[in-house]
Amino acid sequence: MLAIRRFEEDVKKGLNNQLYFCHSADRFLLSEVAGLIRAYFPPICIETYESLDEIEISSLTSATSLFAERRILLVYNFEKIKKKEKRIEWLRKITEKKATHITIVLLCNAEAKEITEEINFLKKSSYFCIFPLDIQERELYDWINYKASKKGLKIRRDAADYLIDITAGQPGLISSEIEKISLLAKKSEVGILDIREILAESAEYSSFDLINAINSKDKDTAFKMLLSLQNTEPDLILGALNWHFTYKAKPNSKVYSLLYKANLALRQAKPWVLDLLVYELLQEPEKQCGNHPHCHCESLKDN
Repeated sequence: MLAIRRFEEDVKKGLNNQLYFCHSADRFLLSEVAGLIRAYFPPICIETYESLDEIEISSLTSATSLFAERRILLVYNFEKIKKKEKRIEWLRKITEKKATHITIVLLCNAEAKEITEEINFLKKSSYFCIFPLDIQERELYDWINYKASKKGLKIRRDAADYLIDITAGQPGLISSEIEKISLLAKKSEVGILDIREILAESAEYSSFDLINAINSKDKDTAFKMLLSLQNTEPDLILGALNWHFTYKAKPNSKVYSLLYKANLALRQAKPWVLDLLVYELLQEPEKQCGNHPHCHCESLKDN
């Protein structure tokens, strides 16, 4: 079962353990934890801290809320304590404080391999729960179904594959697209054609219009469309380009290399990544998709 599902079950039961340790390399997944807590607990119960330094451990057992029986301490940035020894010492002090009216939810923005000693320490106590939130590739379909079900949607496998392709499997981007689909879909079960239609209708131009312009070698139109897509997540545009050149065009090692380099540059937050990529793709000789002898990207409409 997905870790976020297990955490939600604990939230519904009232978060009765002393400490919940949630870790992920993706900040979006940590924000999901905070969202669940705020959805199920009244604001008066929740206290938010940006670091462990803001919490006075010695006063935890004695300090009660005047307005609520339970206190949920939502603590961010556990990873910012640089030394493992200090992190573990803080956790050790917490184990010495038994306060039934307080639950601490620690959010740690780090990969599991970076906090193995802390995780091993926490495993020794029955009062602590550990939730590794990072989503493995094999879990993406379950996660998409989980997010879609919360919006009353059912996303078919072809549509899930498509979402994974155009977002490079990034949960935050997938969640954003599911939110958009839930608002614009005309039915509860959606497939790949429904999603492509929704995404195309939600903007003046879509990533697929950009693909048409690139395949037609229409430089002016391509850059006009790229400008109109400036508020679209760059990963979504790159994902659509990758999807097209992987599934709808003849194999081209140079194009794959360009896409790979653009992906690396986006990870490094380099400016003008997509502008340069579009320019270089426009220089590439035209290659037919192989399914339609005279088309540029008509296969997008047919499939």
